[in-house]
Amino acid sequence: YPFSTLADWKMANFLLTSGLSMRAINTYLSLELTKTLPLSFQSAKELRFHAEILPSGPVWKFKVVPTTHPTKQPVHLYYRDSLDCIESLFNNPIFAGEMDFSPYRLFTTAERIVRVYTE
Repeated sequence: YPFSTLADWKMANFLLTSGLSMRAINTYLSLELTKTLPLSFQSAKELRFHAEILPSGPVWKFKVVPTTHPTKQPVHLYYRDSLDCIESLFNNPIFAGEMDFSPYRLFTTAERIVRVYTE
Protein backbone atom coordinates (compact mmCIF):
# COMPACT_ATOMS: atom_id res chain seq x y z
CA TYR A 1 0.00 0.00 0.00
CA PRO A 2 -0.63 2.73 -1.23
CA PHE A 3 0.78 1.44 -4.52
CA SER A 4 -0.87 -1.64 -5.99
CA THR A 5 2.19 -3.49 -7.34
CA LEU A 6 5.96 -3.37 -7.27
CA ALA A 7 5.95 -2.03 -10.85
CA ASP A 8 3.53 0.69 -9.73
CA TRP A 9 5.91 1.62 -6.89
CA LYS A 10 8.94 1.63 -9.21
CA MET A 11 7.19 3.99 -11.64
CA ALA A 12 6.12 6.27 -8.79
CA ASN A 13 9.62 6.24 -7.30
CA PHE A 14 11.14 7.09 -10.67
CA LEU A 15 8.74 9.97 -11.27
CA LEU A 16 9.15 11.37 -7.75
CA THR A 17 12.94 11.26 -7.79
CA SER A 18 13.44 12.32 -11.41
CA GLY A 19 13.22 16.04 -10.73
CA LEU A 20 10.40 16.46 -13.24
CA SER A 21 7.87 19.20 -12.61
CA MET A 22 4.24 18.34 -11.84
CA ARG A 23 3.35 19.57 -15.31
CA ALA A 24 5.94 17.30 -16.96
CA ILE A 25 4.68 14.33 -14.91
CA ASN A 26 1.11 15.09 -16.01
CA THR A 27 2.26 15.27 -19.63
CA TYR A 28 4.02 11.91 -19.28
CA LEU A 29 1.00 10.29 -17.61
CA SER A 30 -1.30 11.56 -20.36
CA LEU A 31 0.62 9.70 -23.08
CA GLU A 32 -1.36 6.87 -24.70
CA LEU A 33 1.34 4.30 -23.90
CA THR A 34 1.42 5.32 -20.24
CA LYS A 35 -2.37 5.15 -19.99
CA THR A 36 -2.21 1.43 -20.81
CA LEU A 37 -0.08 0.75 -17.70
CA PRO A 38 -1.94 -0.45 -14.60
CA LEU A 39 -0.94 2.49 -12.40
CA SER A 40 -2.77 3.48 -9.23
CA PHE A 41 -2.41 7.18 -10.11
CA GLN A 42 -3.43 9.11 -13.20
CA SER A 43 -2.01 12.56 -12.43
CA ALA A 44 0.87 14.17 -10.60
CA LYS A 45 -1.55 15.30 -7.89
CA GLU A 46 -2.68 11.71 -7.24
CA LEU A 47 0.94 10.55 -7.28
CA ARG A 48 1.89 13.21 -4.72
CA PHE A 49 -1.08 12.19 -2.53
CA HIS A 50 0.02 8.53 -2.60
CA ALA A 51 3.57 9.55 -1.70
CA GLU A 52 2.41 11.71 1.20
CA ILE A 53 0.52 8.86 2.88
CA LEU A 54 3.59 6.60 2.89
CA PRO A 55 4.91 6.04 6.40
CA SER A 56 7.92 8.25 7.04
CA GLY A 57 9.81 6.03 9.46
CA PRO A 58 11.87 7.11 12.44
CA VAL A 59 13.54 10.51 12.28
CA TRP A 60 17.26 11.10 12.66
CA LYS A 61 18.39 12.91 15.78
CA PHE A 62 21.79 14.20 16.82
CA LYS A 63 23.69 15.23 19.90
CA VAL A 64 26.84 17.23 20.24
CA VAL A 65 29.38 15.00 21.95
CA PRO A 66 31.68 16.76 24.40
CA THR A 67 35.35 15.95 23.87
CA THR A 68 38.35 16.29 26.10
CA HIS A 69 40.52 17.23 23.13
CA PRO A 70 40.08 20.45 21.15
CA THR A 71 38.46 20.01 17.72
CA LYS A 72 37.92 22.40 14.84
CA GLN A 73 34.26 21.50 14.64
CA PRO A 74 31.90 20.04 17.23
CA VAL A 75 31.50 16.25 17.13
CA HIS A 76 27.95 15.20 16.27
CA LEU A 77 26.48 11.80 17.09
CA TYR A 78 23.61 10.93 14.73
CA TYR A 79 21.12 8.29 15.86
CA ARG A 80 17.54 7.08 15.71
CA ASP A 81 15.40 6.19 18.69
CA SER A 82 15.48 2.38 18.87
CA LEU A 83 11.86 2.14 20.07
CA ASP A 84 10.72 4.23 17.09
CA CYS A 85 12.65 1.84 14.79
CA ILE A 86 10.99 -1.22 16.35
CA GLU A 87 7.57 0.43 16.11
CA SER A 88 8.20 1.22 12.45
CA LEU A 89 9.14 -2.40 11.73
CA PHE A 90 6.11 -3.82 13.53
CA ASN A 91 3.75 -1.39 11.75
CA ASN A 92 5.17 -2.11 8.29
CA PRO A 93 2.71 -4.30 6.31
CA ILE A 94 5.59 -5.84 4.32
CA PHE A 95 6.78 -7.65 7.45
CA ALA A 96 3.30 -8.63 8.69
CA GLY A 97 3.61 -12.36 7.94
CA GLU A 98 7.40 -12.56 8.16
CA MET A 99 8.07 -12.15 11.89
CA ASP A 100 8.58 -15.09 14.24
CA PHE A 101 7.80 -14.48 17.90
CA SER A 102 8.50 -17.99 19.16
CA PRO A 103 12.02 -19.33 19.68
CA TYR A 104 13.03 -22.36 17.66
CA ARG A 105 16.10 -24.54 17.17
CA LEU A 106 17.73 -24.69 13.76
CA PHE A 107 20.00 -27.54 12.65
CA THR A 108 22.11 -28.00 9.53
CA THR A 109 20.78 -31.50 8.75
CA ALA A 110 17.79 -33.67 9.50
CA GLU A 111 19.89 -35.76 11.93
CA ARG A 112 20.03 -32.71 14.23
CA ILE A 113 23.75 -33.06 14.93
CA VAL A 114 25.02 -29.51 14.35
CA ARG A 115 22.96 -26.66 15.71
CA VAL A 116 22.96 -23.23 14.02
CA TYR A 117 23.24 -20.17 16.25
CA THR A 118 22.22 -16.96 14.58
CA GLU A 119 20.30 -13.76 15.15
